[in-house]
Amino acid sequence: MKTGSYYSAGKLLLSGEYLVLHGAKALAVPLKLGQRMNVTEGGKDSIIQWKTHVLGKEWFSSRFLLPDFKIIETSDRKTGEFLKTILLACSCLNPDDLSSENSYKIQSDLEFDIRWGLGSSSSLVSNLAWWLNIDPYLLFKKVFPGSGYDVFCARAKRPITFQLKRLMPLCEEAAFNPSFKDHLYFVYLGKKQDSQKSVIEFKSSSILNDKDLKEISSLSENMITCDHLDDFMKIINRHEEIISSILKLKKIGEEQFHDFRGAVKSLGAWGGDFIMAAALEPESEVRKYFSKRGYKVFFRYDELAAGF
Repeated sequence: MKTGSYYSAGKLLLSGEYLVLHGAKALAVPLKLGQRMNVTEGGKDSIIQWKTHVLGKEWFSSRFLLPDFKIIETSDRKTGEFLKTILLACSCLNPDDLSSENSYKIQSDLEFDIRWGLGSSSSLVSNLAWWLNIDPYLLFKKVFPGSGYDVFCARAKRPITFQLKRLMPLCEEAAFNPSFKDHLYFVYLGKKQDSQKSVIEFKSSSILNDKDLKEISSLSENMITCDHLDDFMKIINRHEEIISSILKLKKIGEEQFHDFRGAVKSLGAWGGDFIMAAALEPESEVRKYFSKRGYKVFFRYDELAAGF
């Protein structure tokens, strides 16, 4: 089995994971930050030695005994069990390459704070699939209940549209490079959202109709072709209205940023992680607005988004 270095990008979903699960078209952006995984052979003792570094510091370590991935030792039991689940899924899809004949040292280096929800799990899945020559979408679906858009985004060089048609993924490159990107910002709310739990809850409680799905798809397409910031803000406000109505939750703009002179859109699992802010005001004023409210993790669009 090959050893080497594998890199996958983080992601941000601009249009809404929940409705993607039911066939709506979504717009997603790969990021300039991601996760690198280095694999080296480590002898003949049938062990995977795993380390994860976050922003240059060791965050997690564990040792797994092949071929059943029994945890020999771990710095965090919950994370160890989560990683074991992914490794077992890898073994199901490619049993020959994770036999007990070899040992491996694996180090995964995350370029962003793991609490930010930018795709630490999906970029990990993408890297493992790359290493083991596994279809990343099949691996993702074995472990997670989401749509799987994020593993496609992990290897994308530019923004993508993603849609499930008859439960099959359709991913296409999107010409999303807004002329007004200097007026778009990403702000972390400090509320790490369990996106997998949110997806399960949404599946069990929300009622959708074809009209909403078609409009969400149309809004995603309009985001891509939009030429003016004012129109873009109208699009994201309408998007928020639809999802607010479906989830029976207040829009984040109304609830927390009612006096913001612009538009605010939830990203990822609705109500947590990052928001996207759009405003005509200078960056210094937008940054000051969020900083006064305690939100210090602030990126310009071009600082975080890749592919333009």
